[in-house]
Amino acid sequence: MKIKRIEELVMGTEKAAELWGLSQDHIKKLCREGKCEAFRIGNTWILLKDQPNPRRIKQSAEDE
Repeated sequence: MKIKRIEELVMGTEKAAELWGLSQDHIKKLCREGKCEAFRIGNTWILLKDQPNPRRIKQSAEDE
């Protein structure tokens, strides 16, 4: 089994904002509200890379 480097598993709010097309402040708000898988180290939010875009989850829920 290949062991992954931590950089392959997690990302910061800046990278999440870039990938998801949301502002970095909005990503931080989602983290605070528990709407994405994230944890905090000091003042820095760390998010798991393999989670879905929270915008798409919200849109799917509204479509139903």
